[in-house]
Amino acid sequence: MAKFLSPYQFMESGKKLSARARFFKYLDWKLFLDVFLLCAFGFLMIASATLQKGGAELLVGKQLAAFVIGFGFLVFLALINYQIFDSQWKIILGTSLSLLLLVLVIGQVSRGSKSWFNLGVLSFQPAELSKVLCTLVLASWCSKKERSLENIRDLGVPLLIIFAHVFLILLQPDFGSTLVYFPVLISILFVAGVPLIYLYALLFLGALAAGVVLTHTFISLSPFSPSDGSAVAFFYNSMNFGKEFIWVQCGAGLFIWFLAYIFRGLKLKIPLLYFLVAHILFMVAWSTGTLFVQAMKPYQERRLLVFFNPDLDPMGAGYHVIQSVIALGSGKIFGKGLFSGTQGRLGFLPEQHTDFIYSVLGEELGFLGSACVLLLYGILIWRCFAIAMDSRDRFGSLVAVGIGMSFSFYILLNLAMSMGIAPVTGLPLPFISYGGSSLISSLISVGILLSICVRRFTYTG
Repeated sequence: MAKFLSPYQFMESGKKLSARARFFKYLDWKLFLDVFLLCAFGFLMIASATLQKGGAELLVGKQLAAFVIGFGFLVFLALINYQIFDSQWKIILGTSLSLLLLVLVIGQVSRGSKSWFNLGVLSFQPAELSKVLCTLVLASWCSKKERSLENIRDLGVPLLIIFAHVFLILLQPDFGSTLVYFPVLISILFVAGVPLIYLYALLFLGALAAGVVLTHTFISLSPFSPSDGSAVAFFYNSMNFGKEFIWVQCGAGLFIWFLAYIFRGLKLKIPLLYFLVAHILFMVAWSTGTLFVQAMKPYQERRLLVFFNPDLDPMGAGYHVIQSVIALGSGKIFGKGLFSGTQGRLGFLPEQHTDFIYSVLGEELGFLGSACVLLLYGILIWRCFAIAMDSRDRFGSLVAVGIGMSFSFYILLNLAMSMGIAPVTGLPLPFISYGGSSLISSLISVGILLSICVRRFTYTG
C-alpha cells in the first residue's frame, strides 16, 4: 500500500540522507534563482519609476521589507511538508473567507475600495493571500474526489468555494482581484480529470458573464436613451437588476425548455438534466455578469470604455494606455538606459511603479531588457508545471498547476494591459510591480512550490 515517508526516512542507494543534505540536493535552484532575479529587476524598476517623485527610498524600502517578510515565509514553507495543507483544508478555507469578511468590517478604504488592512508602516491586501489559500483548498478537495469527479454534483463544492471568494471580493469592491479565480479553477479541474463537457460548461459560464460586462460597456458608447423603449434599451437594462433582468431570465428559460420539447419530439435521446444544467448556467452567468456591472466603480467603467476606444478620453481614462504604448515603443531595441526614461522621469506615465511598470522597463531597457524579463517569466511558468508533473501525489500536482496558472494569468494580463490589448484591471506584474501584498503572496506560492519539489521522492509504493 502506498505511504508517505517523512523527510528523515528518505533513502537513496541504501544510504540515509540527512534532512539538510536532502533539502539542498532536491531544492529547485532554477526556480529559486529565477525568482531572486525577478525581484532584483523589481527593485531596480521601482527605484527608476519613482526617482522623479522624490520618494524612491521610501517605496524601495517598503518593498524590501515586504521581500524580507515574504522570503521568511518562503523558507518556512519550503522546510515544512506541504501535505499538511491537504489535511487542514477546512481551516484554510475558514481563514481565507474570514480575512475577506474581516476586511469589510475594519478594512481601510483606498481608491473607493475597502480592500486593505492598515498595519501602520505597511498595508496588507487579504485578497492576494486568499487566492493562494483558495488554490490549496480547491486542490485538496479535488485530490480527495479522484474517483467521483465525473459526477456533476461533486463540482458544486469547488464552484461554491470560488463564488464565495468572488462575492466577498466584489463587496469591497475589487473587480480585478476576482479575475484570477476562474482560470485557476478551470486548470485544477482539468488536471483533476473532470469530463470536458463540464469544463466547456464552465467556460460558457465565464464567457457569458464576461460578455454581459463587455456588452453593457459597448452599448454605453452608442447614442441611445435607456428609457426610449427600443430593443437596445431593453437589452441594456436587462444587465441591471430590474424587471428587464427578470424578463430575460424567464425568456431564456422558456427557450431552453422549448428546445428540450422539440428534441424529445424528434426522438433525440438527450437527458433532461442537460437542459436543466443549461438553464442554471445561463441564470448564474447572467446574474454574475450583472453583479459585476453593478459592482464596478465609475473609474472602472471608464477603463472599459477606453479599451474599446482609447481616444474617447485621451486626457483622462485613456491617458494611461496611450502613454504606456508610447513608452514601450520609444525604448526600441536597447532602451534609453536605466533611470533615463523620459516618459517615466517626466511624469507622463501614471501608475508607473505599479500597474504600468513593464512600460518603464521597456522604455529604459528596450526590447532586449523586456525579452530577458519575459525569459525569466517563461522559466517561472516552466518550473511550476515541471514541479506539477514530478510531484508524487495528486494534491501536490494540483497545487502546482493552480499556482502556475495564477502566475501565468497575472503576467499575461498585465503585459496585455501595458500594450493596450486588454482593459486596465490594476493587476500587478508578479515580483516586479510595487506592492507588498502581491510580493509576499507570490513568495508564499514559491515556498509551497519548493516544498513540493523537495519532497517529490518521498512517495513510494
